[in-house]
Amino acid sequence: MFLKVKLNARSATGYFISAYIIVTILAYLASYLVSIFIQLPPQPPGGNMFDSPEFVKSVPYHLVINLLVWTLFSYMYFRTSQKRGLNTTAPIYLGLFWLLAAILTDLVFFVLIPSPVALSFHQFYVEYQPWISITYLIVFISPLLSSTFVLRGNS
Repeated sequence: MFLKVKLNARSATGYFISAYIIVTILAYLASYLVSIFIQLPPQPPGGNMFDSPEFVKSVPYHLVINLLVWTLFSYMYFRTSQKRGLNTTAPIYLGLFWLLAAILTDLVFFVLIPSPVALSFHQFYVEYQPWISITYLIVFISPLLSSTFVLRGNS
């Protein structure tokens, strides 16, 4: 039997876009701040952004940023979109929706569209391991984490 789950796609998409933009800005800011505080030499022109010393040193902070932002935005989604009650499958569906959206958005903006931050498929999805996989795991589990806070607040 097919499970009927209500996912407010419009709201989920809006929160996804907002969280994705904020995570991207904060991750770049973290890399920039690391380069200032640690006083790393600038990356030579034409280098790969993922090989830059400030990016490499700031990646663990990117994971913390991802965890906090995605969990906060999924919490806001559940607080505004699930007013009639939160069922146990909604966080899984939101996590899957956001995971697919993140993979596709990354593919378009970091692999397919030529830009100064563009990488090959191999660079982004193979050489950037385990970081990209951990990031995608965070995107997926953040609705599960935040739903526990919403459920506690409603009880």
